[in-house]
Amino acid sequence: MANTSFDDLLKVFLAGGSLTAGAFLTALRAKLANTKRKNWLHLSFYIIASLVLFGALIFLISYWERIREPHWFAIIVLASAVVFSIALIWVTKKFLAGKYQYTISELNPVVNSFSINADKHNIKLLAGNLDFLGKSVAEIDQHPQFLCLKAEGFQQIQILCTRPVSNEDKLRYGKIITDLPSIQLRYYKPIEADLKVRGRIKTLNNVTRLLIYSKVSPGRYEALGLNTAETDGALYTHLWNLIWELAESPSNEQLEEYKRFYRP
Repeated sequence: MANTSFDDLLKVFLAGGSLTAGAFLTALRAKLANTKRKNWLHLSFYIIASLVLFGALIFLISYWERIREPHWFAIIVLASAVVFSIALIWVTKKFLAGKYQYTISELNPVVNSFSINADKHNIKLLAGNLDFLGKSVAEIDQHPQFLCLKAEGFQQIQILCTRPVSNEDKLRYGKIITDLPSIQLRYYKPIEADLKVRGRIKTLNNVTRLLIYSKVSPGRYEALGLNTAETDGALYTHLWNLIWELAESPSNEQLEEYKRFYRP
């Protein structure tokens, strides 16, 4: 090919390298801003980076004699395109397309790790009918999250949950509040106040942190780690505080009733 072709293609790869460099910095900024939710951008990043890498290889083979003179400008442009393309693939896989969906068994250690690494004076839970800790007494005694809460010895465990309806619910509630006397329950009021998301809010070194998870398909959950410096984290924290203030506390008579179901 003519020299003009070489120079023109070199400019193309300079533009491609600049594009992947810009995309890399965008992905890194997303990580630094704790934007962990998956989106379609990671696919476009893979495609762009792969095209640049493939094109750089073809260019290197086609113009090897010219580049090895050495042609330092060409070497720098190609090296930059390759480095930033590989960096883009890495940061996309690591931070934008990482695993944030879990089965229930996979979610348990994530939740427990969040709870263990927390200040012990208080932890807040967004819950439903508390069956996430097990449906029967035998299941509760073996459940990893229940065992973790017992072992960590939180001074206060505040739980937003639904009112127990069935005798099975009351038995479960009785078991939980008997074994974890630091629990303070409140029922969603109105019931529509249940956000249909589950999670925990803790403090660590006086910083509020959240782990929010929601069902995305049967048996699978998406989990996101947030803090109050982020818009979503601040919103969930404010919502929890508002719902907690509006929620209904069970009476002592109700709590004693639940305990009698567990220990008749």
